[in-house]
Amino acid sequence: MTVRYVKRHEPLSRVLHWAVAASCGVLVLTGLGLYDSNFRILQELFGGGTRTIWVHGVAGVVFTACSVLLSLLHLPHTFSFDADDLRWIRSFGGYLSRNAEEPPMGKFNTGQKLFTLVSLACTIGFAVTGWILWNRADYSPGALGAALLVHSLLFAVLATFLVVHVYLGTIGNPGTLRGMLWGEVSEAWARKHAPKWLAKNRDG
Repeated sequence: MTVRYVKRHEPLSRVLHWAVAASCGVLVLTGLGLYDSNFRILQELFGGGTRTIWVHGVAGVVFTACSVLLSLLHLPHTFSFDADDLRWIRSFGGYLSRNAEEPPMGKFNTGQKLFTLVSLACTIGFAVTGWILWNRADYSPGALGAALLVHSLLFAVLATFLVVHVYLGTIGNPGTLRGMLWGEVSEAWARKHAPKWLAKNRDG
């Protein structure tokens, strides 16, 4: 049986996505090395404390720029909600029950839309608090303490969402990762997870 595929992600979208993923990985490693003495050994991966701080800052700029650009690129799909999104929220996308049916979704489901909003908010928060921590000589100890606290809390929030995102984008929903690797998904996958988007593509 021949498997039919449909185009899902353009090259620019995939490049930005993986740039966000790579810079996020660097930020986690350097951030842990700088934040907790138990992970101080991670600083050696980047050439010591001073170099680690520099790498963390550069990765932060890349992460912020690519995250914002990716959000803008997906703006028409991720910042629009309808009655099916409310149904998705009420049923948690059908993930909590084997018999529940996922409401018909567009290019992105409600969970992905919410993840985008949370990621964008966290990115902006990281940028603001990171700027304060980077230019620590210009701010009071109180401002630095508050910035570090918010920075840490944002990491905890985003890390939680990222774990769910990675799981659902891989083994949780087989076939999803192919879209971000090769730009296409099977038509069967699209009929199940994004029927409204598939129908619109056919009509267009």
